[in-house]
Amino acid sequence: MRTSVDIDPALARELTRATSLTREKRATIIRLALRAGLPVVMNRFHPPRPTGYFASDYPLPEDRLELEAAMAKTKQRPDR
Repeated sequence: MRTSVDIDPALARELTRATSLTREKRATIIRLALRAGLPVVMNRFHPPRPTGYFASDYPLPEDRLELEAAMAKTKQRPDR
């Protein structure tokens, strides 16, 4: 599938630099960049998961909660 893409001058300079560094064709560099960056773009449009989404899947044991509460009350000093 052939597709044309408009590239702004700043991106064209970066593409030229990447082409000279990797010694690959421009089309190859563009394909690699799309494959690497496409998941990032797609994640940008996913709604964020609610707070504590996995909390019910990994419950903490009661003794761990008691230990954390007790440790929060004790004063801690830096080791010297």
